Amino acid sequence: MSNARRLVLLAVAVLLVGGLVYFLSGRGNETETETAEQTAPSPAPLTISISPAPTTIDVTEDPDTERAENIARQALSVAFTWYPATDRSPTDGYARAREWFTDTLAQTLLVDTHTERGPGAQWNQWASDNAKVAANVTLGCSGCPPDTDALIHRVASIHQTAINENETRAVATDTTVWVTLTKGGDQWLLDTIRY
Repeated sequence: MSNARRLVLLAVAVLLVGGLVYFLSGRGNETETETAEQTAPSPAPLTISISPAPTTIDVTEDPDTERAENIARQALSVAFTWYPATDRSPTDGYARAREWFTDTLAQTLLVDTHTERGPGAQWNQWASDNAKVAANVTLGCSGCPPDTDALIHRVASIHQTAINENETRAVATDTTVWVTLTKGGDQWLLDTIRY
């Protein structure tokens, strides 16, 4: 909570307590008789204790966590955006995203291997259509372990769209990957990408 907000809340509290004390002292009630005022007991002194409100930190509002998530979105967007007419394979997307990977992850991903997870025959069609395959990434945290100062787990859903000069077509199925980010110094990097 910012200092300005605390000061406003403190001022409101002081006004409310002042009004309450004024009312209880009988000065705000003009219908009472002086006799009643003289026989009425005076109110006990009012003591106000002001302490800061307890704070809780929502991990999604933590600037460091937000920075890590932005890096994950950016890295995965670059890694899963392909140019089949000029890229040899999806591995070229990983190479473009290299700056956001740990050395260990880069060594694993930058090996040009053909797996069942790639686009297969569709790659050749995109290449002949001179299509760009653009990626849009959303992150979630359902079932993720709690974040720490140096390790964050997220689930990413990657929606790809094939775009050429004649049409835009969504790739049939989204890709889901589980990622971890590690912090080295003051920089977050993707450390694992699991399908």
